[in-house]
Amino acid sequence: MNSLSNTRLFYSLLTVLMLTNTFEVLAAEPEANRGTPITITGVESALKVNILRSLSSHENVIPLSILGFPQSDNNILTKTRSALQALGYYQPILTLLDDKEGKNLNVDLQSPVRWNNVDISLSCDNAPNELSQLIASPPFIKGKVINHGDYSQFKSLLQQQAQSIGLLNSTFTRSTLSVDTEKLQANVKWVFSCGERYTINKIIIEGTVLSHELINNYSTIRSGQNYNQSTIVTSQQTLNRSGFFKSVVVEQSIDHLTKTVDVNFSIIDTEKYELKTLLGYGTDSGGKLGVSWTNRRVNNKAHQYVAAVDFNKVKLDKADIHATFQYQIPLDKESSQWINLVSYQVKNEEIGESKIFTLESVLANKIDAHWSSQWSLVLAQEQLTSDADVDSSLEYIVPSWQLNYYSVTDPFSATEGWRWQSVFRFSGEQLSDPNITFLQTDQRLKRIWSINSDWRLLMRARIGTTWMDTEDFNRSMPSNYRFFAGGDVSVRGYKHQSLSPLDDDVLIGGKHLFTSSLEIDYLFKEDFRWAIFTDQGNAFNDWRALKLYKSVGTGLRWVTPIGAIRLDVAKALDGDKGWRLHVTIGPDL
Repeated sequence: MNSLSNTRLFYSLLTVLMLTNTFEVLAAEPEANRGTPITITGVESALKVNILRSLSSHENVIPLSILGFPQSDNNILTKTRSALQALGYYQPILTLLDDKEGKNLNVDLQSPVRWNNVDISLSCDNAPNELSQLIASPPFIKGKVINHGDYSQFKSLLQQQAQSIGLLNSTFTRSTLSVDTEKLQANVKWVFSCGERYTINKIIIEGTVLSHELINNYSTIRSGQNYNQSTIVTSQQTLNRSGFFKSVVVEQSIDHLTKTVDVNFSIIDTEKYELKTLLGYGTDSGGKLGVSWTNRRVNNKAHQYVAAVDFNKVKLDKADIHATFQYQIPLDKESSQWINLVSYQVKNEEIGESKIFTLESVLANKIDAHWSSQWSLVLAQEQLTSDADVDSSLEYIVPSWQLNYYSVTDPFSATEGWRWQSVFRFSGEQLSDPNITFLQTDQRLKRIWSINSDWRLLMRARIGTTWMDTEDFNRSMPSNYRFFAGGDVSVRGYKHQSLSPLDDDVLIGGKHLFTSSLEIDYLFKEDFRWAIFTDQGNAFNDWRALKLYKSVGTGLRWVTPIGAIRLDVAKALDGDKGWRLHVTIGPDL
């Protein structure tokens, strides 16, 4: 009995010792280097990468098999041939030798197989243009070295395109790839059967208190129309961007018997009421305080109102006041709305203190993803207290038209692109008291060039001009339509609205405006950019006597989802002025 126990103990200790030695050997070798090093010669770039990928190599080391043994030469050669055949080389001469470091694989490619005859046809009652255009330009160009990856991808693309436009039971009735290794030619023969095109049956809308009519204004999906996946995706995105809903989920139910699709919108509305408060600071506007109350659903047509009051340039004894009540009515077209606004504003500017009561009606129209326009009618009464020789009481009606263009659909995340804003406004003898007859245009342009992944060049310019008698302008022009330069978004290095014509040493604003800026920035860390810039500009009354004031500066940008937060220091180059600090927030476009 003791002899049996001793024997068992001996073998147990021997097993533990062997396992310990095995673990020590394995631990002595880094995980990534456990395998067979391989050196490949005779091929470069894509061919070499494909061979290494086929061998599952890591840093040119072929891993051991599941059982822990090196892969056999035959296995290495078989996988290499498969990798080369995928890229058109069917008859390579392979030489696999052992060397001191591992394996050396030399590849002599020989002549490749090239595409020859390509015959792709559609078996459809009425072939869709999307598919006809796609098969008209296949990647199988005669004389080009064949690539099985291109072949598989194009085949999948054709199937996906057919599915997306409603050919939900489409299929290949023939799909043949014939490779002749003697003639080094490959022939393609496809017959793609479209089948019957599916249509939209029911559109189900759940979860929202808003009218289905409103939702249909934002969705282009209609019962009875041909099924189109891109239309469904676009409608879902449009509804999510409308601001009416917290989320919009689309589910599709396919009935292959009736060849129809039911579309179900599961919608969660946004909160009906919203209270916002504002506390901030701007180098032009000073301290900011504000509060607003929003009712997003006055009725089931998504009418909404916003009541707000803001205080700017807040000091102990005074502040600019802007109180508004805005009523918004969505229109039939997506993102188009009719906005009616009542406001009362008290503002202290270089020209003096103005108190303005305004009624405004705006028709905002989104033309497409890049273009939008606004028609506006302003009725206002202004009381102006100034040391300059200006009218103290004004009543006026000013119609205006604004056109906007963005080259990108999301200006907040744009790294390249441009934006143009064009405004025209006017008034006349029958629309104002005293007589304020003028025509004015205000043109703004921003452009971003991406030099590379880190460097950008930014340009902005603004040109404004007013057709009006200069004396009438100086005396009677409403303060909102006088041009000033200088400040955070104008000519940095100069005080806000400090560049304009004078009357009795009071800055009264100019008929014309020209400002421009050139800036280069560098992404030195994720979400952080460093910039250097130069600005120039002025507000003036005579183009022939134009004098441009210039500045230079540098700054830091922190890129956030709401736009860049910019901290700039700039120095005016005209006169003995020191450095000024400028802080702004917003998109670069």
